[in-house]
Amino acid sequence: MRSVLDKKIIKYKIGFAGLVFAGLLTACGVAEQETAAPGSDASVEISPEETGEEETDQGIEMSSWRESVQQMFEDPYGDYLETGGEIAFLTDGSVEDDSYNEAVYNGVRMYALGAGVSFSYYHADPNALESYQEAAVKAVTENARIVICAGDLFGEAVGALQEIYPQTSFLLIDSVPRDEEGEEIPIGENVHCILFHEEEAGYLAGYMAVWEGYRNLGFVGGGEEPAVLRYGYGYLQGIDAAAKDLSLEDVAVRYWYADTFSPDIAVRERADDWYENGVQIIFACGGGLYESVLEAAENRDGLLIGVDVDQSRISDRFLTSAVKNIGTAVTDALDSFYANGGWNEGRAGQVKRYGVEEGCAAIPVVDTEWRFKEIPTTHFFEIYKQMKRGDRQVSDETGELPETTRISVSFE
Repeated sequence: MRSVLDKKIIKYKIGFAGLVFAGLLTACGVAEQETAAPGSDASVEISPEETGEEETDQGIEMSSWRESVQQMFEDPYGDYLETGGEIAFLTDGSVEDDSYNEAVYNGVRMYALGAGVSFSYYHADPNALESYQEAAVKAVTENARIVICAGDLFGEAVGALQEIYPQTSFLLIDSVPRDEEGEEIPIGENVHCILFHEEEAGYLAGYMAVWEGYRNLGFVGGGEEPAVLRYGYGYLQGIDAAAKDLSLEDVAVRYWYADTFSPDIAVRERADDWYENGVQIIFACGGGLYESVLEAAENRDGLLIGVDVDQSRISDRFLTSAVKNIGTAVTDALDSFYANGGWNEGRAGQVKRYGVEEGCAAIPVVDTEWRFKEIPTTHFFEIYKQMKRGDRQVSDETGELPETTRISVSFE
């Protein structure tokens, strides 16, 4: 049984984690206000004596970002289990990829450690489609209460298993249940889906890059999956809107899908060629493929735009990142799940999408992350407010290319 002080310390960590994950403008998503889940209250105030921190004139002194995050994820009670956790996270990539999978996993363990719930993670082989369902079955048979699946390729697995295992709950991120032909099917009552307005984050990154002065831009996507398409098409819309607002006629974009989300020599060679031939900045949109784009950028003095999370700490080559606040969306869903003993009426069999309106699609604006030299954060906030009010529209259509009138786009 954990003491009151133990729980307060964990709640303190959750509160700090919320700031880390938000890192944008506001907290993303607000959990339903039913009975609070254990450890989910991030508003508890505690004294420096309780945390062991030294207080300065500025308040509690935190050592460094990295050390603070590490402290936040300490596991003194052994909630992490190699297998058999009550919360099971399924991924087809590394949980330390400085990108998408790590953001989801951090949301999972942030909630689990705070609530005192056991958790595990399982890997699917991205080169073997059947392994996605196999990983899910393994988690279910090892007594997972809720299985969290991250990525579009898990849609078919959940589609096949939602009726077979009605007593198990599923949280499907960036996908919806599908059949073997890839067609969407009705969402089971034991399934909740989280999607994002990636097009809004892509729009903001592209818009600001053009305002900063860049006229030759690139986009490398991991594959033609819905989230990547929305990022890319939003990026094109933002570039076009900035060109229109600035009355420009000389903005060009090169656009390519690499069919991989991993570092790859073909990605490095394509990026190297683009940089050598005038592309100034590339939006690297797809998991670990950014490593290959970054290598080319370092060789050719180019820049990158990161994806999903703020990637500025990886390299000075990142001008900005198109981010979606994945971690907080995950903790929001888990808080609701445990508060209600399962998916409630607003989430069971439903899709919840997070974007600008929820503070979940943006670019980093903290001083240490703002690398634009020609535009102030105030200009970003003005564009952001226009989007939030509905005065600046961004299409989320992925069935056809977005209409652009002021830029030239070369699809390769």
